[in-house]
Amino acid sequence: MIPCSKKFSESTLLQYLIIWTILCLITCYNCCLAQSKQTADREIPRSIIDRALAASIKMFGIDSVSGQQNSAPFSGVIVCTDGSILTVAHSTKPGNFYRVIFPNGKQGLAKALGRLVVDQQSNLPDIAMMKMQGEGPWPFAEMGWSSSISENQRCFGLSYPETLPFNFPFLRAGRILKKMDDYGFIQSSSIMEPGDSGGPLFDALGRVIGLHSRIDAAEGSNFEVPVNSYRIYWRSLTHPTAISSYPTDPDSIGSDPLAKKLAELGLKKPAQDPKTNVQPIPIGSTLNGYRTRILGTAFNLANNKQVILSKSSQVGAAPIATIQNRNYALKILFRNEKNDLIALVSDHKFPAVTASKIAGQGLPDSLLGIKLWSLLAANQRKTGVLGMSPQTFPRIPIPGTFDAQMQEIQGFPTLTKVDSMGAADRAGLLAGDRMIALNGHDVASAAKINAAMQQFYAGDTLQVHFRRGVTELHTKIILSRWNLRENPHPANNIPQGKSLRRDNFPQVFIHDSRIHADECGSPIVDSKGNFIGLNIARFSHTACLAIPRDTILDVLSKAQHLISSSKSENY
Repeated sequence: MIPCSKKFSESTLLQYLIIWTILCLITCYNCCLAQSKQTADREIPRSIIDRALAASIKMFGIDSVSGQQNSAPFSGVIVCTDGSILTVAHSTKPGNFYRVIFPNGKQGLAKALGRLVVDQQSNLPDIAMMKMQGEGPWPFAEMGWSSSISENQRCFGLSYPETLPFNFPFLRAGRILKKMDDYGFIQSSSIMEPGDSGGPLFDALGRVIGLHSRIDAAEGSNFEVPVNSYRIYWRSLTHPTAISSYPTDPDSIGSDPLAKKLAELGLKKPAQDPKTNVQPIPIGSTLNGYRTRILGTAFNLANNKQVILSKSSQVGAAPIATIQNRNYALKILFRNEKNDLIALVSDHKFPAVTASKIAGQGLPDSLLGIKLWSLLAANQRKTGVLGMSPQTFPRIPIPGTFDAQMQEIQGFPTLTKVDSMGAADRAGLLAGDRMIALNGHDVASAAKINAAMQQFYAGDTLQVHFRRGVTELHTKIILSRWNLRENPHPANNIPQGKSLRRDNFPQVFIHDSRIHADECGSPIVDSKGNFIGLNIARFSHTACLAIPRDTILDVLSKAQHLISSSKSENY
């Protein structure tokens, strides 16, 4: 409050009030302006994301006696305070119970209700309903009307890909490609994969308009069950029964009171491509005897110095940058193995991000849902949204192998064939060697060594105790990667495949831009051209991993120190 005394005239007090009012208006304007700047490049407003997020759940079947998981995980969405859940038929069985995991970490129990499938071979129309057990109220997302959508309207999904090691939904955005196809599905470009089944597709108002059902071989070809199908058969779906024909007494569903508002949002122009002089740098090198290509990003440091960062596991010997058909030799400054980054230097100056301009910006959680641009070679760009804030990405275990055939002979697992240049061969093991212990644990039987090998993964170093003739020996073996043939599911049909190094990162954010494995090392910017991060791995059909800018700044600080001191070392 303004202090008041007898010395203050009424005109003086009025002047103070006017000044105070102006200051309040300026503060309010600045707050609104700051909020506007923060949300200007959002594909989806954060308030809408938060409401949808709370109701988007992960589920898996459980044994009614032991409570142990007995099915693959899938997704769903709560659409009423009473705990009514929409999901898809190919993931549920009426009457069975399912563990429910919420984004905030809480868990619950749900019972599968009606399941509508009229074509057992194709699971069409793939409609199912469930119900939370226990007392509510439960967080829920409002149901929309699939009849109100139109082609090219914005949409987004929140669900749980089976490949991602998190109990938190991964946000992906897209557009409506087809309002209704010949099989009764909505087609969208909001990319999905196994585990997303039953997850919600939302309209631009944050209302459920479809449920994830299936994908096709092409990236971005996705099929959703229209939410109107649940509205029409709601009463029939509330009973825990398998329904094999369309109910003859459908419910009345009314019309969408917000259809006009949704149509107006559909007229909103997409964000323009950002203006930036930053360009990725094509890098070639020799790796394992083959010539490989990857991208890199140049950064301007202090004292007119420059460094290029790229994906370390994809850069081998004699790296060369190619710009406008001219080659420039690169020197390896250091490798940062924990982030799979390599720092390179050159006598040539490339278009670069200025490190001092991005210092201190960080990557707060509020950026979830902003639109991203990945800058690629030949002035190409790929867009997506920031779908999961920075996380520690754990190691994904891959089975390891001796690269040898083994058979139990006279009570010992015995090598019968050793692959040339394989793990066993490199360790000096020979056909006829009999395994006694691994890492000090008895493995002297087929059952014991099979059980032990389930605990070890590719890249692990094992102490091997074995018998050759009558002599007992010891050696070390580094297990090779077991070559598993990938399931022919369309989700594994990725151009250039998945990145070989795609896990075990201290911090990455996840986005849906469909970066190919040979496009890693490229810079990511927002709608204003601000540097956000560096693409580091194509993890799966839906997920691309990126190193956030605060981690990049730490690596650049190391590069600045090494360049200034004219030294190079492993980091």
